[in-house]
Amino acid sequence: MSKDAEKQVEMGEAEGDLSPETATPTDDSNQLEEQKASDEAENDTQIGDDVEPEAETSLEEEFAKLKAEYQEQYDQMLRKIAEYDNAKKRAERRAEESSKYAVEGVIRDIIPIIDSVERAIASTDESKDFAALGEGIQLIHKQLLDSLRRRSVNPIEAIGEDFDPTRHEAIMHVESEDVPENAVIEEYQRGYTLHDRVIRPSMVSVSKGNPEKAVESAAQDEEANTPDDVNDHATSE
Repeated sequence: MSKDAEKQVEMGEAEGDLSPETATPTDDSNQLEEQKASDEAENDTQIGDDVEPEAETSLEEEFAKLKAEYQEQYDQMLRKIAEYDNAKKRAERRAEESSKYAVEGVIRDIIPIIDSVERAIASTDESKDFAALGEGIQLIHKQLLDSLRRRSVNPIEAIGEDFDPTRHEAIMHVESEDVPENAVIEEYQRGYTLHDRVIRPSMVSVSKGNPEKAVESAAQDEEANTPDDVNDHATSE
């Protein structure tokens, strides 16, 4: 047998001597790696299972919190609406009562005046003292004016005043030697104001002045405004 053949035999025998026990370390290593990977995957699964319940619990708590806040705000809104409705109803009742009883104060002032009128009427049946009756009427008139003044209702002054179209109503114009032009001569119906508003204007007659005096006054004014040289020339002629 040649040397090359002997070497091949030896190599074959060496390979034949490799038993399964000789290959075990490599197989065990692979099995250990596979077991480790399986354990890690199982641990990851367990960790995921632990995390998911915690996340669900957190979401439920957040939802419950938001729901409670919403309910509180909704209740507040309902209370505000109820308060607004109640305030509106109270305001409407006050306005209705104010309109309904607005004249109560005036009625309280008028009732005593009615009593005075009734007493005056009764006195005419018992006595013919017209002087006393006149005094009674004057008293009633004073009571009425006082009642109006307490309500800021005042008569408009007219006679002797300059004519004011916002307060006076002229029913005629009269020539007068004594009363200046545009002054009120006579009052036919008294006017009244409420605060600064005219309730009824006074019906009056207004002076046109004295036409003759007006002509003389105009002539005097014209003469006074004429230059002196013109007057001298007119005099020389």
